[in-house]
Amino acid sequence: MPKRWFLSKKDIKRLKKDITGIYPSVPLEFKRVERVVEKNYPEILIVDRIPAFFIYEGKYYPLLVFLLAKGVDWMPRVMVDMGAVKPLMRGADIMAPGVRDVIGVFNIGDPVAVIDEKYKKPFVIGKALVNSNDLITRKIVKGKVIKNIHRAGDKLWNLSRSL
Repeated sequence: MPKRWFLSKKDIKRLKKDITGIYPSVPLEFKRVERVVEKNYPEILIVDRIPAFFIYEGKYYPLLVFLLAKGVDWMPRVMVDMGAVKPLMRGADIMAPGVRDVIGVFNIGDPVAVIDEKYKKPFVIGKALVNSNDLITRKIVKGKVIKNIHRAGDKLWNLSRSL
C-alpha cells in the first residue's frame, strides 16, 4: 500500500518553481499536490488530482498517463518509426536509426517523450543520451540516443493508473 500525503503551500510553491523551470509551459495549476511513495518505485507526484510526475535520479519526469491526458506539446520529443515500437515496449533504449523526427530542444540528461509516427501518441519517457542538435544534424546516426526509463504497460504505468 503506497504512502500518500499532501504538500504544504510553501512546498507546492517551491515544487512549482522547480517544475516550471524545467517545463515552462506545463499545463498544470499546482493547487493541490500529493506525494506518493511505494517501495521499489520512484516517488510520484499527483498534481491537481492527476498523477503527473515521477522522480528519477533526482529529476522530474512526466508520467505517460499525464501526457496522454494533457498532451505532449509542452515538452521535447522524438518521433520513432513503427518498427521501433515493439522493442521499445519491451524496454529497449531508443536507437538513432529509429528516430524519424526531433521536436523541441533537449540536452544530455533531459527528459524526452517518445511518440510513434502513425498515431503521434507518447508511449515512452526517456532520458536523453545525446543533444537534440546532434540528432537533427545527423551528427549521430547509430547507437543509443535515449534511455528508456518509463513505458506504457510497465510497473510505474500500472501504479500511476491505479492512483
